[in-house]
Amino acid sequence: MDNKTVGIYGLGLLGSSVALAVKTYIPGSKVIGFGRNDEKIQQAQRLGIIDSFGKEDPEIISQLDFFVIATPAEKVAEVFAEFQNMFNEDVIVMDVSSVKRLVNNEVEKVNHRGINFVGCHPMAGSEKSGMEFARADLFEKKIVAVIGEGHENTLAQVRDFWKSFGSQIVLVSADFHDEIVASTSHVPHLVASALTRQLEKDGWSEVRFFGLYGKGLLDTTRIAQGNPEMWADIILMNSDNVERSLIDLSREINDVIELIRAKNRDSIIEYLNRAKDFRESL
Repeated sequence: MDNKTVGIYGLGLLGSSVALAVKTYIPGSKVIGFGRNDEKIQQAQRLGIIDSFGKEDPEIISQLDFFVIATPAEKVAEVFAEFQNMFNEDVIVMDVSSVKRLVNNEVEKVNHRGINFVGCHPMAGSEKSGMEFARADLFEKKIVAVIGEGHENTLAQVRDFWKSFGSQIVLVSADFHDEIVASTSHVPHLVASALTRQLEKDGWSEVRFFGLYGKGLLDTTRIAQGNPEMWADIILMNSDNVERSLIDLSREINDVIELIRAKNRDSIIEYLNRAKDFRESL
């Protein structure tokens, strides 16, 4: 893959990292930045993240081979609708949000031209946000979920796009994706937040527990530092799957409580061993 013109709407961590990856791994490429914040887009150009920036200019937009919408999930369909009449018929539009079912449904409602839209979710990121943390290698050896409900030729081009960055591709349905990430991403964030809230309410928190905590606690709660507004929207957009996963987790916690009450050391060891073995298999 080479000589592609890629538009990116939204220049936070993911959007800016896609921009850098395109410039680094797709020879002869050109990256055009879009967004509502002119100052932010101009900063991205000064930093070399994008080559140029554009407004809603049909001449510029009609030249795009790919258009990546890197906004919060609830804004994807709105941005798509704003730009779709200016796209050429061969453009491929992707998003990178972590909720796929609702995004796909909302885009389908406004996609009156039948533009090629493929939902994607790179399993890469950080609790940090902003273009200053962007990296060209952010997607290297990372899984990218691609919603495999489009034309085969379009999906092949999307796979090649992400493979150019060293990513591994998994084709899934939107429903299956959201069910999985509720358990592997959305609930873990809530668990980290719940543990942090529990610590905050503890009587020793005012004196920082006299320093009696280590890297394990910091690692376990690190993701609770993520953007609260973004995570609230993600959780609500996938609320049915998140709720089911939380209910399953609450049952698991109750099982652990019963093991402790029974004071059965062998059972606790067996429980911890099974958890250890599964974690090591990931």
